[in-house]
Amino acid sequence: MLPPLFLSVRVPTKLAIFWRAHLAPAARDDSPRRDTLTLLVIRLDGLGDVVLTTPLFRELKRAFPGSCCTVVVQEAFRQLLVTNPHIDEIISLRPLRTVWLPARVRTLLSVLRLYWGRLRGRRFDLAISPRWDVDDQLATFLASLVDAKQRVGYTELASPAKQRHNRGFDTAFSACLAAGPVQHEVLRNLEIVSALGGKVEDSKLDISLTQHDREFASKLLANVPASSTLVAVGIGGRSASRRWPLENYAQSLAQLWKEHRMQPVIICSDGEWEEACKLDKLLCCEAIIISGAPLRKVCAVLERCDLFIGNDSGSAHLAGAMNCKTIVISRHPSGGDPNHANSPIRFAPYCDRVRVLQPEAGLEACRAECLSSEPHCIKAVSVEQAVAAVRELLRSDQSLPSCIQAKVSPPHSDHSRPAIDPAAAVALSRAAELSKVARNRTADLP
Repeated sequence: MLPPLFLSVRVPTKLAIFWRAHLAPAARDDSPRRDTLTLLVIRLDGLGDVVLTTPLFRELKRAFPGSCCTVVVQEAFRQLLVTNPHIDEIISLRPLRTVWLPARVRTLLSVLRLYWGRLRGRRFDLAISPRWDVDDQLATFLASLVDAKQRVGYTELASPAKQRHNRGFDTAFSACLAAGPVQHEVLRNLEIVSALGGKVEDSKLDISLTQHDREFASKLLANVPASSTLVAVGIGGRSASRRWPLENYAQSLAQLWKEHRMQPVIICSDGEWEEACKLDKLLCCEAIIISGAPLRKVCAVLERCDLFIGNDSGSAHLAGAMNCKTIVISRHPSGGDPNHANSPIRFAPYCDRVRVLQPEAGLEACRAECLSSEPHCIKAVSVEQAVAAVRELLRSDQSLPSCIQAKVSPPHSDHSRPAIDPAAAVALSRAAELSKVARNRTADLP
């Protein structure tokens, strides 16, 4: 039986590459100018991926003043970017509501509809797909369809999974970046600027709030005493195995309540409302529940919070972008694959004051990653660990390393480097050697 991505992603993308190479009208021959470039950045992934891409938009604009930057994202994340001063146009991918069609067929038809309605007939100097790992959202497909002078993306050799599912995708790109060493996704996104001949000056996340956003937070928190410690709790997660038990959150906050007068703020989506209510009943004080609120308003609340504690999810990245002290509880074993999609080396919230709590080792058959679809390895993170991390973060206003186990701190300038303990350094070195199989083809800009 053929894997789902073969028919829903690989076949359409290979057809689009063939069409662009042999059947589509030839792209114009005039050389693009650095000061008038038209850029198309395709980011069809999840919320965390979009947040971690915001430095790329700024640094592209810095590297190419006068350029016009168009960004394609899922409709749900449009509101997060509309206030970004470095983006000139946002094109939203609207999902089809035809429930009788398989999900991946709906995604394919949605991308085709977006191309036909918004991008067909338009020309760009550069089409950029920042996706480092497996492209399962048809970004390369869309990049091949659009009329672009050059296309930039990461090699299909970046990971073993990408070699299987995205075989042949390198031919879509005129500038194909090598996998490079194991590093945070923010830095991988910014490698694109360097490949285009630009210089990265700043890697901090970039979410712009309005006065209206901050007024929402002020009204919501108006009755919270100034002496209270505002603690945001992110209970969501893309899969059940990434969610720490609600009882553990309740026990942690109960212990901390004895030391601090806390006001819990539960952050969740519309679909997680019932879980939020369950946690509220377990707590020793009434929580404020923010369910399905607009993303920038959630950011405004997180900006006011003293601490965020939650699962590895988009809300944790929003907290990091607001420079809120952040604790993430991860299912990924500390000795696991550093290039895995759950690895905090790649996907820890990108801020100065963050802790990632991981199991010291995978449980049972889980070694390189947690294999369960239900909460499993994540249960190895204890309430005592969480309480200790909260105490430490609340005591200190200084910058702290990113991971309790791997001890990786995301750098915020070209000159800083992550501090890694010896065991993690060996793992990273081995992974970096495996990454050297790919080679760069840099873009040729005047």
